[in-house]
Amino acid sequence: MGFIINMLLLSILLSKDALSYTKVTNDYDLYGIKIGLNDLFEISADNLYLDWYIISFTPDDPIICIIYYNSTTCDFVYSVTVPIINSASFVYNCIDQNGNNVIGYFAANTTCNFQLINEQIISNYSTQDNFIVTIDGNGTGVYGFADDFIFFYNLQSPYSLTVWPNTLNISPRAVDIGSSVEYAILVGYCQSNPSSAVQCGFILTLNRSLLCPNIRNNILLETALKFNWSDPRNTYHLTQSRVYSANEIISVSITWRTRYILIGVPSLNIVLLYSFDNISGPISVRQNGIGMSGFGKSVAWLDDQGTKAVILANNYLYSTNQWVSSQVFIYDIQSDGFTDETQPILIYPNSEQTKFQWMSAVFIRLACSKSGHLSILDNLGNEATLLSAPAGMYPYTKNSTEVSTSIPCIRGTYRNYSGIELCFPCLNGTFSTDCQPCISNDSFCPIGSIQNLSYSVIKSIEQDQEYPESPENTVFDDLLMQNIFSINTKSGHCVRVSPITWVLVVMATGVIVIIAIVIYEYHESNSQGKVNKFKKILKGLDIVGEGEYWIGGIVSTGIVVLVISASHEISVQLVLPGLKTVGAIRLGLYGPAAVTDDRRTIWFNVSHHEIIDYSVVTIDHSSREKIFCIETNPP
Repeated sequence: MGFIINMLLLSILLSKDALSYTKVTNDYDLYGIKIGLNDLFEISADNLYLDWYIISFTPDDPIICIIYYNSTTCDFVYSVTVPIINSASFVYNCIDQNGNNVIGYFAANTTCNFQLINEQIISNYSTQDNFIVTIDGNGTGVYGFADDFIFFYNLQSPYSLTVWPNTLNISPRAVDIGSSVEYAILVGYCQSNPSSAVQCGFILTLNRSLLCPNIRNNILLETALKFNWSDPRNTYHLTQSRVYSANEIISVSITWRTRYILIGVPSLNIVLLYSFDNISGPISVRQNGIGMSGFGKSVAWLDDQGTKAVILANNYLYSTNQWVSSQVFIYDIQSDGFTDETQPILIYPNSEQTKFQWMSAVFIRLACSKSGHLSILDNLGNEATLLSAPAGMYPYTKNSTEVSTSIPCIRGTYRNYSGIELCFPCLNGTFSTDCQPCISNDSFCPIGSIQNLSYSVIKSIEQDQEYPESPENTVFDDLLMQNIFSINTKSGHCVRVSPITWVLVVMATGVIVIIAIVIYEYHESNSQGKVNKFKKILKGLDIVGEGEYWIGGIVSTGIVVLVISASHEISVQLVLPGLKTVGAIRLGLYGPAAVTDDRRTIWFNVSHHEIIDYSVVTIDHSSREKIFCIETNPP
């Protein structure tokens, strides 16, 4: 009996030690990247429902496939990754119910016919918190990195697994091989001393199963991550490299066409751009503001051209880690560079490409394919994909599926290449949905034009009005006095907007203040200091007597009110339903002649039309223009 009890206790202790990792099935940001994408399909891992959710892209509607964990030994999946080449297969790494580190491989010969090809346990190692995998460029092998071990897993029969101890002195957080089979970029945290860990990275030479990957170059992230003494990030400190936290993830992506490397450090709100051929320091750095974190939580290259960087730009309050917003930024690095001043060429979501209706506003990961598709995973495990649209079209997201559909560019815009970006307004001198040139000499085609208009139809009209003989008062000061210092009592509105009304209100208030001061001085002779202090304030407002008289402060206040009230502004807002580009507006005033009842004002026939355009940009909601009307007295 004692032997049995001892064996039971030992079994419980071993199980407790084996399952010491944190298992939260509805935390899709825990331990790894649970989304993968290539040109054939998108896949996500769901530990709550114990399945892989697959969306296969077809010329018609997408096809949904679900593979349940029960065909494997997985209890909690860390990551899922797919080949960069167009192969219907995927690799996963997970923890089984005994706490073993597991690697497995699925493949399909037809749509939705995924079968488990092979699954193996990385033996002789305890459960790893930091355990990441990636597939090489030709889709034939998998490299895995954990705190305690490194392995190569051959995806061709007999599916051999070669394991080495991790002697790189790095706790891995992210790795990328891209389309290469020779090199990998590994980033994570290195223990610099027993109480301090720093961000670090390596370029590794890959040797498949022959030799353990070895360091080719160090990426000195710690040197590049220096901040001003007043920056709160200057006090950032991590004590232990192996302690896992979703807040301390690092992301990485490499493109081999331009040989650029993106490294995102979201805890410090920063993304670094390196060149593979000169790793001594970053080419440039892009930060997303002080007092926030989350920029670079996930990074990728939009396609295999290697010129456009895709960055998950989350915003968390740096002090509390409270989520504020999530967006995806796309930068054209080749054309615009990559600095704090660089503006993205696309921000998703936007007014034309809204967030998919079932998705949460909190994005946690993204992935891109070599032809330019973009998939996003939210914090509830929902995924959606923006498929690259052909030239002349753009991805439309207000639909009922998990993927976008391609629709034609709105009139006045065009894009002459495939991609997920919005269409651009037609340039000055072109029009329509394919930006045809306006060839007529009489054409008016501002930016974003939808048709070829004749300038003679919409030309500006400057009205020259012959005014009657001027009144006796010809001096501007006299005209100003005559028009301003009068009150039209025919309507309450005229009384309210009359400058003299508000001057009288101020002056009446001033008289009350003067009476109050006199009474206070008479009854409170012991409070002369307070009265003098108040008079001093009024003298400071005196612009008439240059600060000599305190009563002048009250008079000066009335004059200021008069000047402010003497001008009026009428705003007109134009509301255009739907999505439209506005390259120009023809703004006009038209009206017949009229005389006011009191004969104070005469309006002559008005017919003024003015073209407003900005040549290089479309008119937006913030555009402002002014037209001045001059009121004159009748003779």
